[in-house]
Amino acid sequence: MGINDLKYGWLLVSLFASYFLLGQNGNKAQFLADDLPFRVQQECLDENFEYDALTLEIPQQDSQQIIGLKVTLNDGELLFVLETYDRFDGEQLYQSLKKHYAFERESTIYFDFFKQTNTNKENLYSLSFCLTSSEIIKAGNTRGNATSGDKKFARVPIFYATDRKDTRDPDVYERFGGELAGDFNLNYGLCEITIPVIHKVGQIESPTMWSFEFSEDPEKHIVLEKISSLNETLFFKKISERIALSPKRKTFMFIHGYNVSFADAAKRTAQIKYDLDFDGEAVLYSWPSQGATSAYTIDENNIRWATANIKNFLEDYITRSNAEEIYLIAHSMGNRGLTDALIDLANEKPQLMSKITEIILAAPDIDAAIFKRDIAPQMVSKIKKPITLYISADDVALEASKTLHGRPRAGDAEYGIMLVAGVETIDATGVDSSFLSHSYFAETKSILDDLINVLKSNLRANKRAALKKVTTPEGSYWKID
Repeated sequence: MGINDLKYGWLLVSLFASYFLLGQNGNKAQFLADDLPFRVQQECLDENFEYDALTLEIPQQDSQQIIGLKVTLNDGELLFVLETYDRFDGEQLYQSLKKHYAFERESTIYFDFFKQTNTNKENLYSLSFCLTSSEIIKAGNTRGNATSGDKKFARVPIFYATDRKDTRDPDVYERFGGELAGDFNLNYGLCEITIPVIHKVGQIESPTMWSFEFSEDPEKHIVLEKISSLNETLFFKKISERIALSPKRKTFMFIHGYNVSFADAAKRTAQIKYDLDFDGEAVLYSWPSQGATSAYTIDENNIRWATANIKNFLEDYITRSNAEEIYLIAHSMGNRGLTDALIDLANEKPQLMSKITEIILAAPDIDAAIFKRDIAPQMVSKIKKPITLYISADDVALEASKTLHGRPRAGDAEYGIMLVAGVETIDATGVDSSFLSHSYFAETKSILDDLINVLKSNLRANKRAALKKVTTPEGSYWKID
């Protein structure tokens, strides 16, 4: 049985494994595991395969030839070359695959044996088989996986797209920093975040010095446990497959704001999905925020730079996810990227707007006058889908932004309620007692309950019992009762 027949049953590795022959007939090679039979019961090989015991033998009749081995991945990425091949080192292969994130990318690996001639390398045989990650998160209900054995936490999968540069750092908290990946160069993948069963709605539990906690514990804290990179094709294939499992084929995309690291954005997305008990897939778009309070102007430049990338990703997300209900959520400075990208996309491909179910703008750090005159009217007229705007007069972060820019922000109710025809404005003043009162959309139970009514029941403001209508000469808005 050949390597390409893996999917049809057991492969006895100590038997001959047929190569695709290039130029010679009848040549064979053997997979051996220390001369003992070794069985593989899977279509693709993963990290659990015993690579350290794997050897690849050259047929006896070829042993007098000068033979080398070239190992590559399906995208042409070179793993290593052995100019003179003697015996296969499985551990070297494993470490090279890990270094190149081959399992996480679900790649195909190619072995090309060659002999050296006077002028070039002449291929003798080629062999290929697939690789996969044993830890790519399986589909499942977010809260249904509340425990893992004796461990008291849930695992929440979050798809991500980011134009942050991939550092390839093995520390997941250092993997994506504030550097730009490059124009139209996105990294895709899947995060695994753990949420303890003791989690309280609206909180992102983290270690604190006051509790003498100096490291993360998944049974106490929300933890970014794993990042699995995926190529673009596999990313949209997996997200489409997962969304198909949702009864209403739902998904939401979240774009974070200023001063947010990739890890914090991933945790926030998971917390929102978990607290909303969202029956669908969550997607994080993370732009290159510096994750530092002192880097406001850099973040302003980076969200403007990222807008074209957000637009391109939105187009793919809408057309390739096969979702029937798409919710778009942005917070703070992230609203600049989302609103501009949506308007550009609506101008270019208006037919895609029909796929969007709702747009949620939380505490937008956008010039209030520009939002009211230019942005909101275009969104209403061109997207023609419900828009919910959350504002608050308690928002200290937006007050600071107003001081910096000299003009009020769209999400700051301190200087007047933002009223635009076609936009449902929700005043959250008084619901958040935290220091900055800026992340109330995800941290306060009353707002999360309101979001549940939007994302799970598609109820408009006049149908949501917790909202009280306020009528003014300029128009009406809604107040959290």
